[in-house]
Amino acid sequence: MADKTHTPRMGRFNPIRQFMLLQRYGQNHPGKYMLRVVLIVTVYGAALLALCFAPIAVFGDVPLSRIWPWMLGTLAGVAVCAALGAGIGVLMMRWTTKAAKVPHDADPNTLRAAQRHLRRGELSGDPRVDRLARHLVPQSERANSNRFFALVGLVAGAPYVVFTGIQFSNGTGQTFQLFLALFIIVAFAVAWPWARRHKRNAQKLRKAYEAEYGPFDGEAEPSLDSRDRGDAGAP
Repeated sequence: MADKTHTPRMGRFNPIRQFMLLQRYGQNHPGKYMLRVVLIVTVYGAALLALCFAPIAVFGDVPLSRIWPWMLGTLAGVAVCAALGAGIGVLMMRWTTKAAKVPHDADPNTLRAAQRHLRRGELSGDPRVDRLARHLVPQSERANSNRFFALVGLVAGAPYVVFTGIQFSNGTGQTFQLFLALFIIVAFAVAWPWARRHKRNAQKLRKAYEAEYGPFDGEAEPSLDSRDRGDAGAP
């Protein structure tokens, strides 16, 4: 077992700490989390559309009565795409966290340390960190499984690659489409072995935990650090 080390404390407004809080909230409230994502994307899209179309209405020859229907249609398309992506995100999040999710009151500092040691496949020497890391082993195994990557590939990558291949076979494809399709293929070729390594490390940590601490009691979740009791809610 690794020597016991002190878990470093992050400042309240540290970006990594905020990301840990978002991750904790998202896994425990996936529906509410994705709803916020949809609202943010829609508002951001509306702001971009206003910046794009406002100069045309003010300085161009096109009257506003002809511009606003296009703006509303485009904004509706953005909202629909965001909602569709959020729906897929909720399903994927629920699937990966089915066996284990980040405890709703987990300390973000402990969570960061636990995920780091989980990726490495080794114990930290801090029982609190090791217990949280062991608690998240099933999640890591599902998120890095072949089935999950095959699902992501079929949903996200394969349709675009097939569509691009059909266009190039008909002589209507563009260079940008080809580069994007190649990027998707290379990204999956790199990410798949990386995910398999993380899955093996998660299994390695499971064995190391049982050898050091004994059988894991999955019914008792890691407890909240008393120094962060004010962070148990939404970020």
